[in-house]
Amino acid sequence: MEPHPPQPQQLSFSTPSSRICIISILLDLPAKSLLRFKCVSKAWHRLISHPKFQETHYARRASVPRFFFRFSDFDYDQFSGTVRQRFAILNSAGVPLDVLRVNAFGGPIKLVLLSSRGLLCFATETCVYLCNPATRSLIQLPPPHGVDRQGNPLTISGFGFGYMESAGEYKVARVVHRPWLGDHSPCKLECSVFTYSVSAQPPAAAAAATNDWKLLADTCPYFVTQVGLPVFARGTESIYWKIVQNQHCLCHSTAQARPDVFLACLDVKKERFGVVRWPQGLRRPSPSVGDWREAGSVGKLSMIETPEDLPLRLVVWLLTDQENSHWVRQAVVSLPLFDDGTILGEIKEYRRSDLIIYSSPDNVIIFINPENGTFRKVRIPANLHSLDFCTYTENLLTLQLPPNQGGN
Repeated sequence: MEPHPPQPQQLSFSTPSSRICIISILLDLPAKSLLRFKCVSKAWHRLISHPKFQETHYARRASVPRFFFRFSDFDYDQFSGTVRQRFAILNSAGVPLDVLRVNAFGGPIKLVLLSSRGLLCFATETCVYLCNPATRSLIQLPPPHGVDRQGNPLTISGFGFGYMESAGEYKVARVVHRPWLGDHSPCKLECSVFTYSVSAQPPAAAAAATNDWKLLADTCPYFVTQVGLPVFARGTESIYWKIVQNQHCLCHSTAQARPDVFLACLDVKKERFGVVRWPQGLRRPSPSVGDWREAGSVGKLSMIETPEDLPLRLVVWLLTDQENSHWVRQAVVSLPLFDDGTILGEIKEYRRSDLIIYSSPDNVIIFINPENGTFRKVRIPANLHSLDFCTYTENLLTLQLPPNQGGN
């Protein structure tokens, strides 16, 4: 006889050994299998939807990350105004598992941010999206209201995303150029934050947005660039953007233009902007990347230096004091040579204990451990040649928006 599936309230160490065995087996399965097993019975549906089960499953899947690749081609539907874009999902060995198709408004997807607790965030010129590739769920956040000086919809000049463990909420920040009166007057870089709260009460299995975009009283002090990949650091609960120095005069801001300032940061909890200065001695940084440690530790912001006087080396800097822009030199990493004896690659992430580099010519992802100098390579199929990819951990949340969500 088939064992009776455990009820959510029986998820404890006091359950019979047979039920614990079933739970243990299910916890080791990938999300795609668990989503199918939710249809076995109501009891299995309640079990897999239970917050405690999902939390434990997420922790176990952290050791087997997934790759999320964006295909370079897309299709534009003139009738609906949507862009059809494809994403490939690969396992940790580089084997393709699935293809996710997305219909987006506002042009092609221009950037996919680094994942945060299993969710991904990407944007077009006018719309921001949240995506959970594990459950194949996608939501479009309300676009900004208003038009620019030419009468076109306001475009998104910057956006960021992260999960606040202290509040159990996902936060999406959006920076928009809001023009002032007059053709030559400086614009206002207003920032709005969207909160997506995870429900912790059974039997709720999903997350839901708790409010619409909240316009912050504080404005972004600098123009920001998305090229450097905005980063959310758990330790400071802040989003960091690289600034555009030569456009500071076009921004209506009380901040003084300083050559040593290179990051604008938003403290999501306090809803206040600040700036971060260069580390002393840092000469040529790569795009800023987040330093995500294993569960329970503090994630801080890291910067990568490629010093000219240290060939085949990377220097890792750690931001220890955000308010005073105090950095410490954390490690010097030796780079492995590729097949042709060169070092070609783009630093994509500094996640958990690995520095992730993508070699475009070889279509290889390299994981380097800065602490012990070891590295491993993952070869990617040739048809997935793309610089826009990230890693994520499977999360069983199903995304949904309340009805009648508006914008601001």
